[in-house]
Amino acid sequence: MSLAFPAALQARESDHLKHEIGVWLGGSFPFPSTPYDDVLDSNVGGGMFYRVNWPWVFYTEFGLSYTTYFSQTTQLLVSAPVYGALVYPLPLPFRLQVMAKLGGGAAYLEVRPQNLHGWDPMLYGGLEMSLLASRKLRVGLRLDANYIMDSHRQPPLEARIGYLYPGTTNARYLENRTYELRDGGFYHFGLMVSFIF
Repeated sequence: MSLAFPAALQARESDHLKHEIGVWLGGSFPFPSTPYDDVLDSNVGGGMFYRVNWPWVFYTEFGLSYTTYFSQTTQLLVSAPVYGALVYPLPLPFRLQVMAKLGGGAAYLEVRPQNLHGWDPMLYGGLEMSLLASRKLRVGLRLDANYIMDSHRQPPLEARIGYLYPGTTNARYLENRTYELRDGGFYHFGLMVSFIF
């Protein structure tokens, strides 16, 4: 009887949903060797996330982040991605936990000082390496990647008018190739801490 009681207690504890909430802080960068990398500078970013050990062997994670990318001109880009992802903890035989993540969401983008803003669909992928410092505390490193799909948008009205009327006084809109909508990739590498309850 004394042996069955701890086993029943352990089984009951493993069936219980574990909620986890955490934050991360680190560097945010455009994908190397892309047009965005030529224009935007890297900066410090941060975010927060929530996950639960469901369904089956996976975790479900929801998160958001915030970064401001400065450029070589007077413009800057504010990026605030929101995502949901399935997380798979890799079954490795040591204490370091490695989790692979895949999902999607949307990114709020704002170009300042023009205050052009809107939401774009986004693909999300990530990798996390962490240790359980205690039963309630996890620390580690995160690598997140956001692929933002902006090419589905229409060019601004001024650009479209410039295509139809080449005599416009704004030289930026004289030719179709002078205004391009491109998808963009960004990645974040940072330290994380989370609390399990």
